[in-house]
Amino acid sequence: RLSDTMEISEIRVMMKYEFHRGATARQTVANIDSAFAILVATNATVNRWHKKFRSGDFNLSNEPRGRLNTRRIIMSKSHCGREFQPKST
Repeated sequence: RLSDTMEISEIRVMMKYEFHRGATARQTVANIDSAFAILVATNATVNRWHKKFRSGDFNLSNEPRGRLNTRRIIMSKSHCGREFQPKST
């Protein structure tokens, strides 16, 4: 298991190191996985991180996920009724 071997943050540092060495994503996977008896890095993961590094983003922390925190505005029934009631002629 990955958690028994290394932390995710350590793998990210290795991916960043391999990127700076000039290794391709495929070479990065091979280099990292050859050091361990289990599959540690996948092609998809390393490709995603290499793309991020190529764009100039070397931040190794997780990006925020999920929906934005929004506040619902609740109007009283009487206000809604008046505002949206069609005018009679």
